[in-house]
Amino acid sequence: MQLRKKTLLIIGITLFCLIAILYTTSQFILLGSFKQLEEQDTQKNIERARDALLDDTKRLDSIAGDYAAWDDTYIYVQDGNRAFVEANVIPSALANLRINYMLFYNISGTLLFGMGIDNENHDVIDIPEFFEHDSFANNILLKHKDLNSSMKGIINLPEGPVLIASRPVITSAREGPIMGTLIIGSFLDSTEIERLSSITHLSLSYRRFDDPGTSDFLLAIKTLSPEKPIFIQPISNEIIAGNILLNDIEGKPAIVLKAEIPRGIHMQGQNTMNYLVVSIIGSGFIFGIVILWLLENNVLSRLAILSSKMSEISTSSNLTVPLAIEGEDELSNLSGVFNKMMTELKKHRDHLEEMVEVRTLQLNKSLQEKEVLLREIHHRVKNNMQVVSSLLLLQTQNIQDQKYINIFNDSNNRILSIALIHEKLYQSKDFESIDVKEYIHELASNLLNSYGRTGNVKLEINVENVILDINKSVPCGLIINELLMNSLKYAFPDGRQGTIKITFKQKDNNMLQLTISDDGVGIPKDLDIRNTKTLGLNMVTQLVENQLDGEIILLRDRGTEFQINVRGTK
Repeated sequence: MQLRKKTLLIIGITLFCLIAILYTTSQFILLGSFKQLEEQDTQKNIERARDALLDDTKRLDSIAGDYAAWDDTYIYVQDGNRAFVEANVIPSALANLRINYMLFYNISGTLLFGMGIDNENHDVIDIPEFFEHDSFANNILLKHKDLNSSMKGIINLPEGPVLIASRPVITSAREGPIMGTLIIGSFLDSTEIERLSSITHLSLSYRRFDDPGTSDFLLAIKTLSPEKPIFIQPISNEIIAGNILLNDIEGKPAIVLKAEIPRGIHMQGQNTMNYLVVSIIGSGFIFGIVILWLLENNVLSRLAILSSKMSEISTSSNLTVPLAIEGEDELSNLSGVFNKMMTELKKHRDHLEEMVEVRTLQLNKSLQEKEVLLREIHHRVKNNMQVVSSLLLLQTQNIQDQKYINIFNDSNNRILSIALIHEKLYQSKDFESIDVKEYIHELASNLLNSYGRTGNVKLEINVENVILDINKSVPCGLIINELLMNSLKYAFPDGRQGTIKITFKQKDNNMLQLTISDDGVGIPKDLDIRNTKTLGLNMVTQLVENQLDGEIILLRDRGTEFQINVRGTK
């Protein structure tokens, strides 16, 4: 990519990143501040709506206090004289006071008189069954403990939520004893909500806590609790809703009051962010143009000349071509330094070419000598192993005891397994690793023939492209040799038919797994392979755990299976 394009790309990416960082930071700080202000404003408004509603309960409590602390009421709850209610409980008066219910109870909790009023048309309505039921005698609204007792708040009735106030009936001098209870109630209906909306200048609505009705209220009800009574929820870009939980007179959740408020603060924050982004982009664009103009006139155009001259030198391979850049700055000084460097470079190049030619001849000669020597070493080791093997075979001819003949034969097989490794090494190209698959096939076939098991034992060999160096080849060869000899000697007595399987594969994390199994009679269950007097299994254990730093696992479920896990060649 040309330097001009790189410069333009870098400046563009840098400006984009700076704008993104500034935008993100500003959004986090500014919009976060605006959001906090909006939430605070919403919380104040919904609390104002709540206070307006609670003022109604205070108003009812004040009216109840006036009626309850009155000698005429005190006498009425004792004698039940109807003249009192006919003279003082007037429907129009109750409607003017925005009271829907007025209930008088004696000291035993019996309802003496109750009146319900429709405030819109001043018609008498039925008293809710809740206030007339026998069980209401034990309600908290009738349990006043002292003369100044006052209960006010909200209760949820089947007919809807009701603002209620309860006062003990005492004398005008505020003396007792308490002889009854006066309860005043007012429906929290749409008319009352509209009145509160006009007072607070808020769009108000409510739902019972046990009947959310809409998804908006459902989310609020799931979130609200006595510990978190306020929940603020943006509805759209234009409207935010504040929800507040109001408890009933017993302290249980009763209703959720919601106020929908225009998001003026949020919109102002968005406009501020938009102006800020436009300002940042404009400033960045102007800054980028100025930087590009300065770079083009002072750096890029002169670097283009320098690049052209250097390309000409590279194409012609003539290190004596002069390079000149006009000016008195770093780039012009660079051209002078470059010319001197080219002169020195030419001298060193000529000298190095002479040295490389001589050294190459020396290295080729040395490499050939080492290859011949290494091949000869492996060949002679293999031949020496063959000589030892032949000596062992000659020695067995003078031995009559079959036990010792078997020992000599086993030792001979071990020597031949090592000799086979060296044979594969001097036949390989790199002298460092062997073809494991070919080695195992040849070793297994030799052992099968050596023990005369070709007729009754079948070999199944599955070897992946595994690489073993000289340090691991010899131990692995001896391990395979010992385990194969054990299977051939002991797994299939009396000419029993069977199969020996050899698997060698690569696992994860540079691990190799060698598995040798047979379906023969199996190893006795009380035999501990780490505590045995036999040379073979003892040698296998020592080679795996000490020399190869691996692990050996013996499975006796179906015949005998040895799993050997070692780390592979890097």
